[in-house]
Amino acid sequence: AITITQSPAAGTILSGTGTTTVTLTATDAAGNSSSCTFTVTRVDVTNPTITCPSNVTVNADAGLCTASSVTLGTPVTADNCTVSTVTNNAPSTYPVGTTTVTWTVTDASGNTATCNQTVTVVDNQNPTITCPANATVNLGATCTVALADYRSGATVSDNCTAAGAITITQSPA
Repeated sequence: AITITQSPAAGTILSGTGTTTVTLTATDAAGNSSSCTFTVTRVDVTNPTITCPSNVTVNADAGLCTASSVTLGTPVTADNCTVSTVTNNAPSTYPVGTTTVTWTVTDASGNTATCNQTVTVVDNQNPTITCPANATVNLGATCTVALADYRSGATVSDNCTAAGAITITQSPA
């Protein structure tokens, strides 16, 4: 009978990526033997996992229609072998509205996973208005006068809206 042995033995746990040389040895009843070798290459094909931080809502920076220095938080990542990098495509400043930030985790074998987080920037700043100068009007023969439209004499500004696009109302009309 010929006995075949294997080194490392069957059932040996191999961890991580890489290559292991396996030797098979055949030995006959007279003690004569011959060996051969081959390699077993371990390849990580499992994507890592990623859970994004919570979505963020912030106010626009004072006097601006954007927000900077937004704290995004840190995603939770895991991998069966080794997480290599965690990146995102976050801009340095966020416009008013909602921006989607994509987070990407990459493991040491180049497998990736992504998740999305939203950053919502709210314009919470009131526009400014400067009224025209006080007016004096002469009453007519019936002791009345029609109120003029004074809106064009007002000066307005806003952190997010062009002055020409701001609605000015007058009361009484």
